Amino acid sequence: MTTKEIDRTDLRILDVLQSDGRITNQRLAERVALSPSACLSRLRMLESSGLISGYHARVALEKLRPTVVVYAEVSMKRHVLTDFDRFDALVQDIPEIVESSRVSGPFDYLLKAVVTDMVEWKDLAVALLSEANGVDRVVTYIVMTNTKPFVRVPITPSASATRRLSMQLHPIPGNK
Repeated sequence: MTTKEIDRTDLRILDVLQSDGRITNQRLAERVALSPSACLSRLRMLESSGLISGYHARVALEKLRPTVVVYAEVSMKRHVLTDFDRFDALVQDIPEIVESSRVSGPFDYLLKAVVTDMVEWKDLAVALLSEANGVDRVVTYIVMTNTKPFVRVPITPSASATRRLSMQLHPIPGNK
């Protein structure tokens, strides 16, 4: 299934599932105006195509144990593909690093780590700075309050984004 084969109903299914991954097929079918069998068929196609990559529970970790969330900018010593590949493999094996993105700009990676305290983060940062990892610098930011936690991605552009894009492409005379 390619994105060209995706229709509005498939997009509605994806949107509903982001809000409620535990929804029953019967309820999902009602929400997207399909029969349960047609809905299940579309759902299985979305899963097999990889558009649905998994179902996850959002865990309130801070209710289980002490939690410190850290964002870290990581700069590599050399910009060589083998060093990037080695670092990518390294972070895959560190469970405290819950997200890692190679980025453009003044640093090479943006990491998100979840640790129990600053001593655990310091030990992890020192390990990352090991000569063998090719890391030049780690700059740390501690999350004080998560003001908008991730819950879903926009399946389609919002009305305001569409309006802004339309205004950029077709400016209204007299508007700046």
